[in-house]
Amino acid sequence: MHRHHFLALLAIMLLLSACSSPRPLTSERITGMEPGFYGNVSYYALPRTVIVIDVEVQRSTKTPGPYAEYAKTYLGLNDVIFSPSHHYEITTVSVNGFAEPDPEHVYAIFFPEENAQGFRFSLNEAGLLHSVNKKVDAPENQTAFVESKDYGVYHTNATFNYFMDSILKEQVDTIIETVPLDTITLQRQTLRRSWVEKSKDLRAKEVADYILEMREKKFDLISGFQEINYSKEALEYMYTEMDNMESDYLDLFTGITSEETIHYRFVHRPDKEDIVRRHALFRFSSKGGVKPVDADEGFAATIAYNRSKATDKILEQNTRHAPARRQSEKGIHYRIPEYADMFFYIGEEKRAEARTLVSQFGIVTHLPAKDLEIELHPMSGSIKSAGIITEEDE
Repeated sequence: MHRHHFLALLAIMLLLSACSSPRPLTSERITGMEPGFYGNVSYYALPRTVIVIDVEVQRSTKTPGPYAEYAKTYLGLNDVIFSPSHHYEITTVSVNGFAEPDPEHVYAIFFPEENAQGFRFSLNEAGLLHSVNKKVDAPENQTAFVESKDYGVYHTNATFNYFMDSILKEQVDTIIETVPLDTITLQRQTLRRSWVEKSKDLRAKEVADYILEMREKKFDLISGFQEINYSKEALEYMYTEMDNMESDYLDLFTGITSEETIHYRFVHRPDKEDIVRRHALFRFSSKGGVKPVDADEGFAATIAYNRSKATDKILEQNTRHAPARRQSEKGIHYRIPEYADMFFYIGEEKRAEARTLVSQFGIVTHLPAKDLEIELHPMSGSIKSAGIITEEDE
């Protein structure tokens, strides 16, 4: 090769090398927005997982009827409610989660002084890093828990139906007056009518008599005693209506049971350093329902975690090479999350179990300070894709 050809080739290589010089990207963890960071710098946070526990409680309320004390006397009923009571039961437990910025893992990204305009990065609305030097058409910006429910008490409309609305009866009194007339005495009788309130005993007997009469009519209807050729649909309709009416009147003696559904939501932020013990959410009893954690009654409702420990080997490897890693420049920090089993207890009884990915149960590490194309999962902070930028990408 001629000398001038070699020099020309060397110049071209040096020019290409200058045009494609590495543009390292470094980041550093901060514990707050302390001063000292200036120049081409931006900030992002790694996510932490927040566990959401939705609990649905069913409350059964028993209400005695106004004529409960006469149920045995007039109708021979024994299965009767005599005093009001409540009973609570947990019917559904569901576990979900969402990501939020971890205040203990906020990082400053330092851009190179030269060619900084060539960098591109994207964050979601919560400040969680999504990508660096990579164009993403549909960024995964959703980190909030969007499922919405109405929380509170939902009553049934169970109540007593009073069809015999008259509580008064007509009372006729005979008033006898003695009237003297000359040498004789006459008696004059006067009828005085008035309306008085019926006694509870009398009202109960009237309702009981009506129930018995209703049963006779139902028997006559299905036995054909009325000698009227009703259609099948008409018979079914009349029988159903009379049966419902009888049931409503019986409620006045037996009492009613109504059902209510109560929704609760509890939020817990798992801590890797505090997963040995159970974490109390509330207290629960069948008589009192859901109570605060410091209440005296009921059993403690707790959650516990069991890490898979899948990232322990990676942490051990990083620790072994810690001196060399500390001396090298740190690129983008990211999480390697870890799965964990979550258990929900009422007292010592396990009521629910779920397996979920918990970001903070894993480890935090970093990429080398290279000219990289990176995409992360905002929900977990883990790497979705990473690669070295080539000349074709410029």
